[in-house]
Amino acid sequence: MDNAPLEVKPEDIRRRTRRSLLIGGATAAVGGGLWKWLNSWTRIESLSAPFRRVLDFNAAIARGLFREKARAPEYARSKAVPFFRRNGDIGLADLKIQDWRLQLIGVGDPASYMQFSKDVTTWMYGVNPSVEEQAEAGSGPLPDTPIAHEADAKGEAVSMKPMKMPGDAHMGVSGLLLTMADIKRLPHAEMVTEFKCIEGWSEIVYWGGVRLRDFLAAFPPQKANYEDLRPAEFLMNFPEYIAFQTPDGQYYVGIEREVALHPQTFLAYEMNGQPLSLEHGAPLRLVTPLKYGVKQIKQIGRITYTHSRPRDYWYEQGYDYYAGL
Repeated sequence: MDNAPLEVKPEDIRRRTRRSLLIGGATAAVGGGLWKWLNSWTRIESLSAPFRRVLDFNAAIARGLFREKARAPEYARSKAVPFFRRNGDIGLADLKIQDWRLQLIGVGDPASYMQFSKDVTTWMYGVNPSVEEQAEAGSGPLPDTPIAHEADAKGEAVSMKPMKMPGDAHMGVSGLLLTMADIKRLPHAEMVTEFKCIEGWSEIVYWGGVRLRDFLAAFPPQKANYEDLRPAEFLMNFPEYIAFQTPDGQYYVGIEREVALHPQTFLAYEMNGQPLSLEHGAPLRLVTPLKYGVKQIKQIGRITYTHSRPRDYWYEQGYDYYAGL
């Protein structure tokens, strides 16, 4: 058997090199042309229409496959991280927790509740130095900063400013102004689940708070005896979407009612058995292992029941609206 090495002629090398260059060049040209063609389409919320339609198609499939009985894995408390990673601070304010109120819009027969307000946007929201702090600093009220006087739980004066959201078309947005005491009257629940960030990292976190479905049943969009309703009827008695905004309206998300009513969707006010810190969304944030972290809005200032799909901060930057797992 002849084991002599094959002889490669220079002209063969040149021919193969030319062929590779031609194939590579043609592939690059086709790819570049395709990319240019895709980006020549009308843009929908910062994304070319074909890409947006693919994301919306995927979201429709995910919603169709969603089942309430499908649960994200839960873990022992010992598996939870002692220090949860901080990320994202859009819309977070260095607020005074005692000044916080949750604006709830779309509740049925709001005037029947003691927390009713003819215009929730007139609530004065504390992010300013207090009157006492301004006096100590030797300055009067800050310009263009309305100052109101109200007593907190200790009887001390607090200062506040109007809690208006960008996009409020007019005054007279009626609804409820809820306190943390109102939230904590609802059944307390806990879970240890995996928080997944769209950036690719995840951590196991021990949460405490109330199930969003219990909140919705306590403050429903229409009056009904929810204990007597079958699961399908319970679901259909709620609007298709729930919208959330931070107190300054700078961060906002929307979730579907199926996700809102899932038993693993929480309004969380505790982490590792302790009250939330401001950096993690105190006093109240959304938690659901069914969605990526971009949907789990911190420091909720307003909740709105709506049949129209709400605005969503990262969707408007070109991301997927559903953002589910």
